Amino acid sequence: MSAIAASRPAEHSRRGGLRIRLTPRRRHLAAIITIALSTAFVVVMVLAGGLLRSSMSADIDDRMRGADLVAAAPAGDESGPAGTLAPQIPGAVAVWPQGDLYATARSAALDAPVFITLSVDPPAAAGGTPIAEGRDARAGNEIVIDPTAADRLRVGVGDEITLPAEYSPTGAEQRLTVVGISRGTQAGAIGGGYPRIHLNQANTDAIAGPGAFDTAAGWSVALEDGADAQAVAAASTTDGMDVMTVEEARESQLDTMMRGAAALGLILGVFVLIALITAAVVIANTFAVTLAQRVRSLALLRTLGAQRRQVARVVLRESLAVGLIGSALGVVIGHALVQALLAGALAVGWLHGLLWVPVSAASVLLPVAAGLVVTLGAGMGPVRAATRVAPLEALRPAPDSGGHAEGRLGLRGILGLAALVVGLALLGGGVALSHAGSTGGGTLLGVVGGALSFFGILVALVRVTAPLARLSGAVIGRLGGLPARIAAANTTRSPRRSAATIAALLIGTTLMTMMAVGSQSASHTLTTELASRKPVDIVVTAESMPADAAEELAGVRGVGDVAAVRRGDVQVGADEPMTVYGATGAQLDAVANRDDLGSLLRDDELLLGAERADRFGVHDGQELRITGADGAEHTVRVRVDGNLQMTLVTPATLEHLVAAPTPVLLARFAEPGSADRGDADGISISTGVQDLVAGEGWQGADANGGAGIEREMYGKTLGTLLGITIGLLAVAVIVALVGVANTLSLGVIERTGENALLRALGTTRRQMRAMLGWEGVLLALVGAVLGIGLGTVYGILGIHALLGSAFPVIIAIPWAQIGAVLVLAVLAGWAASVLPARRAARTAPAQALAARD
Repeated sequence: MSAIAASRPAEHSRRGGLRIRLTPRRRHLAAIITIALSTAFVVVMVLAGGLLRSSMSADIDDRMRGADLVAAAPAGDESGPAGTLAPQIPGAVAVWPQGDLYATARSAALDAPVFITLSVDPPAAAGGTPIAEGRDARAGNEIVIDPTAADRLRVGVGDEITLPAEYSPTGAEQRLTVVGISRGTQAGAIGGGYPRIHLNQANTDAIAGPGAFDTAAGWSVALEDGADAQAVAAASTTDGMDVMTVEEARESQLDTMMRGAAALGLILGVFVLIALITAAVVIANTFAVTLAQRVRSLALLRTLGAQRRQVARVVLRESLAVGLIGSALGVVIGHALVQALLAGALAVGWLHGLLWVPVSAASVLLPVAAGLVVTLGAGMGPVRAATRVAPLEALRPAPDSGGHAEGRLGLRGILGLAALVVGLALLGGGVALSHAGSTGGGTLLGVVGGALSFFGILVALVRVTAPLARLSGAVIGRLGGLPARIAAANTTRSPRRSAATIAALLIGTTLMTMMAVGSQSASHTLTTELASRKPVDIVVTAESMPADAAEELAGVRGVGDVAAVRRGDVQVGADEPMTVYGATGAQLDAVANRDDLGSLLRDDELLLGAERADRFGVHDGQELRITGADGAEHTVRVRVDGNLQMTLVTPATLEHLVAAPTPVLLARFAEPGSADRGDADGISISTGVQDLVAGEGWQGADANGGAGIEREMYGKTLGTLLGITIGLLAVAVIVALVGVANTLSLGVIERTGENALLRALGTTRRQMRAMLGWEGVLLALVGAVLGIGLGTVYGILGIHALLGSAFPVIIAIPWAQIGAVLVLAVLAGWAASVLPARRAARTAPAQALAARD
């Protein structure tokens, strides 16, 4: 009776045949949710690519507005990027340059400057600037800006903005009146884009300077009405100039831009693959357990005459239904999510009109195909197992659905161990190859080795799950008492199913940890190397400065410690004099981003880096005889340290060598988050310093804050990449947590009798919930600990393979992030147990003992 009941319900098809459903629909819910999440991820990536292409296309269209032809240097001509002269095209009514100038702008509504681009719009004969508010510029001090610039600068028609002196052709600050705001477009909506000032014939020379656009990377050309653009382009193309129609130029530029984005697409594709692999693990686990629970049902079908292919067809039909339902749900969720994000971008002002999701065959069919492939692929193992069920199985006691792993290593364990050893050897070889100077080969070998070793771990995981679960269970058994000990026993009794669940968690936590360790190490390595090369964020030089120059500089928002030092030029036998900076160790300790720099200074020594030493033809330990300020020769010793790109001496040595040193201020950016720093970024700090030295009392002053900007750029870029990566990998972790909930739910179903017995013996509902909670925690803990350990190893070896040939790698372990991964995994494991635990605790003992399905 139980076998017959297990195969219900049965329905008659339209052809009169018997259609059997082996598994109740509710038990496929976890698989449907899993595939829906994964296919939604695929949808988001496809739509992101489509939106990126649309945004790039809109940007190109905006820049080619009004043009019939585009002229540029021939492809591959090195003179192209340097610019070409305006072409002479027969029948042209207007020719204007393509390309941008960059500047910063200020407004009365903002303290910090804003990066802005200046580009020349089509002349009136080619359509001019499309104005949404106000009018076009008619004088040199009038401008039209785009809506993004109006938002960022918080200005409107009639307001003023200021361009700093360093971006002015006259060397003085420019005050410009906004007379118009252009119509908004979606150009750069997805890929970003700077605010823009539109230039025309009335203000280009005044704002950008005469001749600023005499040469350009490309030129837009408007023809007379009715002109044959294709024929004119062919006739105008020469050895020094390629002329093409605007349609041809558009496709060419779009293809070039998309090729540049191909690397990003590859990275996103890897994350999609990770999510799908994780989903496949969860789905395979679901099918394997649900079918294993119905071995006697399958055997009864075989006894009643069902053939192997008929049983396989039943199982595949269920897999296909799960894949279709989950994929369709994922397509809907993915499109709705992207549309919600676009609506949110409009609400916060990132877009200037509602952008609709570009629904396409790719965004619908590709995710559905991926979902079906993953679902059917994950179901092949259970299908083979189902067709191997013998009719006599119907007479045997119900088997343990989890399947026990034998204590011996077995073929699976041997293969996994072999793959692990070979993979680690390849990974180590990649690191060695990279340190030997072959970064490309070392990275490729490292990727292959890492993938192979991780595959070996997944293959052998079922053999180590039981020992790991027992070890963890012994720990949590002391913390959680009897419910925790029972939970540990339940985990170890079904190592195959537990291993599949742990594998899903292992993928996500390993990759998250690897990225965290790799990113943190890369950030420390690159910033330390930059600090070694350019240890001072800001260097201000001048022929003369105000008496309180150091105090003035320290008062600039975002500037931290300041040191007033001096510099001068000395002859060391090279073609050019060497500039040396005289500072004390205490001054360098205050302003340098290297803690050891001050301690390296010695009297009668020149401290500089290897590249600078090569430039001046000196070497470490060399003694130089330099004619000093008093006319006498002084012996100084060369000391080469790293790649320091400035020469440092003590003040006493400078006094001996240079007769009339000039004043210099060295400064560092204030620490982010400090009161001195506020919300200032590197660019606004540098702009503030430049504004300062353009004032009264500064003669021949120059301010360079590039080192600080570059240092912070590295940190922000790596931090942004890490954040994006962690966000993408979180999808795989969410899928894995669905697998934990699924495993616990199936455990509740298959252990109904056992749970009933526990309830009959006096186990409370609270203890039942605790038992399931500890089981979820145990699964999450084992997966997270293994993932963190593996991810740390992969992160360390990976960063050596990537950067080992170019920099001395500094390993930095982000303990806070790793701790957060562990805590969140454990909490998520507990959260995944809530619903299964409620179901187990809610069932009365008598009802549970009577239940069979």
